[in-house]
Amino acid sequence: MNAIYRIGYNDKNYVHELTAHTTEKLDDGSQKELYMRFLDYRANLRVEITVLRDAEFRVSKYTAVFHNNTDEDIRLYQLDVGMSVKSECMTLQYFTSDWGSEFFPHEQEINSEFSFGSISGRSSKGFSPWAGLITPQRCYSVALAWSGCWNCTVNPEQEQFQFTMGLSSEGFYTDIAPGGSFTSASIYVAEGENVEEASLQMRRYFRSRLSLLNDGGIADVPLEYNEWWPYEDKYITEDIYLENAKIAKELGCRYAVMDAGWFGSENGQGWYEKRGDWDVINKERFPSGMKALCDNAKKIGILPGIWCEIEAVGQGAELNHTHDNIIAKRDGKSLGYVCLGSEEGKAWAMSVVDKILGEYGAKWIKFDFNLDPAPGCNASNHGHGEGDGLYAHYIGYYHLMDDIHKKYPDVVIENCSSGGLRHDIEMLSHTHWGHLSDPDYTEFHLQVFWGALSYLHQSACLHFSWSEVLQDHNLGILNPISEDMEPYKFDYYIRAVLMGIPGFSYRLPEMPEWCKRRLKELAGFYEDIYEDYILNGDAYRLTSQPLMGGKGERFPVFQFNNVSAEAVVFAFRLQGAEPQQLVYPKGLIGDVLYEVSYIDSGRTATAFGRELQTNGILLSDLPEESSEVVRMVRRGMQRL
Repeated sequence: MNAIYRIGYNDKNYVHELTAHTTEKLDDGSQKELYMRFLDYRANLRVEITVLRDAEFRVSKYTAVFHNNTDEDIRLYQLDVGMSVKSECMTLQYFTSDWGSEFFPHEQEINSEFSFGSISGRSSKGFSPWAGLITPQRCYSVALAWSGCWNCTVNPEQEQFQFTMGLSSEGFYTDIAPGGSFTSASIYVAEGENVEEASLQMRRYFRSRLSLLNDGGIADVPLEYNEWWPYEDKYITEDIYLENAKIAKELGCRYAVMDAGWFGSENGQGWYEKRGDWDVINKERFPSGMKALCDNAKKIGILPGIWCEIEAVGQGAELNHTHDNIIAKRDGKSLGYVCLGSEEGKAWAMSVVDKILGEYGAKWIKFDFNLDPAPGCNASNHGHGEGDGLYAHYIGYYHLMDDIHKKYPDVVIENCSSGGLRHDIEMLSHTHWGHLSDPDYTEFHLQVFWGALSYLHQSACLHFSWSEVLQDHNLGILNPISEDMEPYKFDYYIRAVLMGIPGFSYRLPEMPEWCKRRLKELAGFYEDIYEDYILNGDAYRLTSQPLMGGKGERFPVFQFNNVSAEAVVFAFRLQGAEPQQLVYPKGLIGDVLYEVSYIDSGRTATAFGRELQTNGILLSDLPEESSEVVRMVRRGMQRL
């Protein structure tokens, strides 16, 4: 494949396809390719594309850089990067995404130019920053490494297809000074015989090359309790938090996160209006203060976490008056967030984090962002240009995340943005994991988890089991847990999130005792499989995607393999499913004998890996809204 870029500068717009200028083998075995094009006859303007082809995984990273060696400023509007794919036909796969409808799939035959992207300033609002490309020859999984506005364009051109992604959007421009340069957002391109195989390569690459989990330092098993949904800021107090944290510890949770509601004075305003006043503790609800809260959680034996929407500034926040100089503004009007393109803004944000993590002692910080920042700040006193404020903000945000991780390596950094509206591969490279969505009813959870596996490893995907809530966003059901519910349905709710990073949000003191006992058992099961299968394992989507509203695959099955090619299979029979599901395991060793155990039914069998992969395993006799777990453990090798 050749490299391609789309550029817009001054009054010029070009799309150029390039062949490799130089190729270099690096010490780690990867290959570095350089593509270069001069844009003027004096050779003072040039674009360089670097392609890094990984030695272990079929994944390549594409990055473009624009260089200005003229003696005048160049105004750059667009710099997108991509590749050309030789094929007579192409099908594009992509996801639309909004609050409560993240990762909804679409397919498009490419017969003419087709474009899509996000204009909100949050990468996953409108569309997910990912594309699947299907051709008769090869398939590709492509992820854009950017968290703000972006676009994707696919164009058929003489028996090939030009594909680009980038951060450009209406209103964006940046002025490149003489001798200066600008680096595009990168894209990661994974290859395979089909999109699932390409996505597997991307998952492996992300876990090995990009994940903060490579640095260690956090709890051995990331089971989390979060009090938000059943209490919100209306009913939470320090006593209620600690009472739930104590039970959560007994159930196996390692963390108890205090969500919104702990900050700001009790003046009749809700948490949304008070965001930004992180130095003001709500003493009516938390009279002992946040340090005492964290200390008391640690005495219980659980690690405390704290939610903070570090960027946002509510209309009622005193920060608007005390720190007006760091507020992002558009034509003089507040945009409702702190501009992290400003050095003062970054310094203020770090001071807040130092208080939460350094003084209070939290070991998990949940960063949220509940507004659309586009088109971004154009204040003249923040150190960025009038057209690139949003770009500067996100570069500053990435640096802030990196500084936090470096200073507090034992702290979990969670990414959240109205649930899953900033769920891109770049953001997830600077945080430990991301919250998939606010709604978490099981059918929808399986939709978003399946979608996220298109470009993220399962260890980057945090979601709650079907929560107890005060609002109607979970199908209007306030509490799915009851004394007389079927035990298999409880397992169905909980097991669905044990495939990634699980969180629980219930009024635990009021949960039926048998449910607490079962939750503790399931937490023990998760503890058993986490390191080998979730943290370090491979995920396989054995079926197509389940969808909300009774659509899509109604009997989804996921498989997780450890490095020894042993497997744990999770199956979920949704409402409207056929009574049986036959799936074909992947990644097993053909001449290895496996013991196959169905955990719920108690059935066992033995078969060689090639038999299991050829003949499949049958899942049956499951009621609707139930689950099954199948384990495949090696027994021995076939003797020849």
